[in-house]
Amino acid sequence: MTRHFTRVSDDELTMRRGLPATTLERTVVDCAASLAPLQGLVIADSALRCGLDAARLADLLAARGGDRGIVRARAVIGFADEGAESPGESATRFIVLRDGLPVPMTQVAVPTRLGTFWADLGWPEWKLLLEYDGRSKYADSSTEVFMREKRRHDAIVEAGWRALRVTKEDLRGTLLLRRLLPVIPARMAATLRRRPELSS
Repeated sequence: MTRHFTRVSDDELTMRRGLPATTLERTVVDCAASLAPLQGLVIADSALRCGLDAARLADLLAARGGDRGIVRARAVIGFADEGAESPGESATRFIVLRDGLPVPMTQVAVPTRLGTFWADLGWPEWKLLLEYDGRSKYADSSTEVFMREKRRHDAIVEAGWRALRVTKEDLRGTLLLRRLLPVIPARMAATLRRRPELSS
């Protein structure tokens, strides 16, 4: 029988500004079990960047065998990656994972004639990169900032990589998948299957 969340034990509590709160690890498990998979992944990625204790997290997941949502939580947390540096990057990675693509590498190093640049995520074996562009990146940018970004992009392409810019509009439905299909290996495109654990 599926249980609701387990009681919070003393070692899963901490104090924040004089108030009791669940530890980072317990909070991540609860969020991944109760929220939509996309939201759970964004939180798990962020928690990893903040120094989440992976061993403690694994213990919590193992102890919550019959809890509601724990199967989804294990799947979502299993895909978490501290290399995602923003919610937009996490969301982009979630979409490609949900739609069945191989797990992408985060923070991909790309040597170019202008030096080494770091791309948000991609598949080095395909020389394919995804770069999430949020509105705030260019909100107050001068022409110089825009041109510097253009030179970076051109250098990456000249080094033999394909780089797709992703915006929040691309994260709706299957828009990003449709953009990716023409640039991934045909054998991979023909066998893509959604990951059901990320589709609920």
